[in-house]
Amino acid sequence: MKKLLLTAGLLASLSAAAYEGRVYVDGNQNGRYDAGERVLSGVCVSDGLHVTRTDRNGAYSLPGHERERFIFITTPSGYTSDSAHYRRIEPTKERYDFGLQPYAAHVGRDGAHRFIQVSDTEIGGTVGNDDWVEQIRNYAANEGAAFVVHTGDICYPAGLRSHIRLMNSANMGVPMYYCIGNHDLVSGPTGEALFEALYGPVYYSFDVGSVHYIVTPMRSGDYAPGYTTEDVYAWLANDLAQQPDGKPIVVFNHDLLTTGSEFRFYKNETEYIDLDAHNLKAWIYGHWHINHIRRHGSAYSVCTSTPVRGGIDHASSAFRVFTVDGNGDFRSELRYSYLDKALTIASIGSEQWAPLSAGGTVPLSVNTYSTVSPTVSVDYLCRVGERVVVSRRPLTQQSDFNWRAEMQLPSEAVGQLVTVRVEAAYGNGERAVAERSIRYTGDGGEAIALPSGAAWPTLGGNASHTAAAADTLSAPLRLRWTTNVGSNLYMCSPVVAEGRLFVASTDENNLGRATVTALDALDGRVLWQSPVEGSVKNTIALSGGCVMCQDVHGTLYAFDQRDGHLVWRRDLGVGAIPALNDGLTAEGDTVYAGTGRGLCVVVGSTGEVLWVNDDWNRREGCTATLSVGDSFVIGHSHWDALHANDKHTGRALWHASENGLRNRSAAPAVVDGKLYLASGTSFFVLDGRTGTVLARRELNRNVDVASTPLVTDTEIIFGTATDGLLALDRETLDEK
Repeated sequence: MKKLLLTAGLLASLSAAAYEGRVYVDGNQNGRYDAGERVLSGVCVSDGLHVTRTDRNGAYSLPGHERERFIFITTPSGYTSDSAHYRRIEPTKERYDFGLQPYAAHVGRDGAHRFIQVSDTEIGGTVGNDDWVEQIRNYAANEGAAFVVHTGDICYPAGLRSHIRLMNSANMGVPMYYCIGNHDLVSGPTGEALFEALYGPVYYSFDVGSVHYIVTPMRSGDYAPGYTTEDVYAWLANDLAQQPDGKPIVVFNHDLLTTGSEFRFYKNETEYIDLDAHNLKAWIYGHWHINHIRRHGSAYSVCTSTPVRGGIDHASSAFRVFTVDGNGDFRSELRYSYLDKALTIASIGSEQWAPLSAGGTVPLSVNTYSTVSPTVSVDYLCRVGERVVVSRRPLTQQSDFNWRAEMQLPSEAVGQLVTVRVEAAYGNGERAVAERSIRYTGDGGEAIALPSGAAWPTLGGNASHTAAAADTLSAPLRLRWTTNVGSNLYMCSPVVAEGRLFVASTDENNLGRATVTALDALDGRVLWQSPVEGSVKNTIALSGGCVMCQDVHGTLYAFDQRDGHLVWRRDLGVGAIPALNDGLTAEGDTVYAGTGRGLCVVVGSTGEVLWVNDDWNRREGCTATLSVGDSFVIGHSHWDALHANDKHTGRALWHASENGLRNRSAAPAVVDGKLYLASGTSFFVLDGRTGTVLARRELNRNVDVASTPLVTDTEIIFGTATDGLLALDRETLDEK
């Protein structure tokens, strides 16, 4: 196939050379070829259909075609072009030269390099966007990024015109590449006309190190594109035909090509390009506003949300960094936005008694992070007054943010106020310092009253999420222990039974760190830890002697509470994208899991399926947990509706989407057959069996939060997005 395509392209070039030119090293950077300047052979040049390579004189010729708009090059590794990698075809011009400058920065001798992906920035102008852009620019400089790529949804005409001024190759300090997204297809002669006027071709390629990077366009969007799938297919086939066998490729696009195991770029039902056969390493995209990595056969798909305002699933704002080795294999790391040398001593309250570990040491837990540069070391010292009683000692990194040490305080510190000073050092040479003080008794202080050990098996203590606890704790509360489970926790409320606490964690970088962990509730010791394939991003539950969780890939797991062995697992059939972020719940030996047509009820101890929903579909980014009443189950499809199914049969009872109920983040509490929930800017009380809105109070504040209300005899208490906790009178819904 490669030889046939290449031969056809060469014959066309020889018989009808409509365009010609030269690729050279523009040594004096005057924008034109001068005698004696070095020419570059073997550089791929395209007219948007045909692809050829420059000869030993740096020359090329192309036949052009009916749908031509640009002549562009595949920028070779080790070079960059200050005047762009493309030339817009002009009616009377036939010659297009490309002057390049050497650019070997941040690419190792073996081709290893690093690049940054941003996506879905969706700006309306440059104002207010300086912080996150500056952080990406600084990270690229500090950590030696080879390039930055934006995978689409710049957004609408105002955003398209503004974004190129915010992020371009000149002001970012590294080459900057753009993909077109669905919201970048705007009104005009064609949907991509404005994008092309500002950013150039919507499909092209470039080389860095040993990898051939390919930018492909969104197939459809807000306005119809002028290009077709056949256009992209024909160019892509010719581009790939020019690549050596086995050369690694990475494809950028705004959306995911496939949810299946094979990456095939289809022209029609029978013709396709097998990207896996071309050594595809990754398909990197955005669009879904989530952070998600998935393996498809031999290649990975990688989705990254926005660095501006975070994910649709309430994920922290971030950009993604890829570190690529000489073979084209990669690992990725999310870099969280807006954190400037953040440093907090997490395990010490203001002048509280010091908790003690089993060996008599004082645990020191520190969270630190800087967007623009990784933390390279954290150390501490201790003072009594001005006298140093523990000299500077290191902490050990536990996870993305957390560092830990066990402080051995001397006997002279007993009964004293001990000041702990922590200093963090970052890769760019910057440092941060924090101090907090503790009362040190040498024996852990006065005994802490412990609860009776009643089970707390799911969010809010039961499947209705009423949060009614049997125990009463006396103030002031203070820390008893702290344990890091090795990866980040995300909207996973701990559950408790038989003196054990259980929690599940995330793995946003596909490093195998997502786990379910059991800890001793009295001292925080890790009793067992079991891996799951993907991040667990919401609530877990206890049922039938098992810890139940569901990961972002749609797998439901049951782990034995005693030793953590896998009892059973089930594919919920929710599909590969969007990621499954919803939370599950349980009542006794009955588990309510999944969402949409993957919503099901199973027996916790055996995995037997009792029913599966067949009446409504899921949507993206839902962070709510299923809620259960006496006769109904409440599910959620974000940006669509609130749903109720019969608890015993699974048939749909009702759907509600009016007045802001279509986009919710929190699970309702079910009290006396009524649903209490916040959504949008309102608080609602609904009849759980019929969906009838019994009461609604407009709050004039944002409650798009994952905060299930606490309903007491007289108040309803819940969180807001911007104004902290809010209490309403239960009877009148007036703000208290």
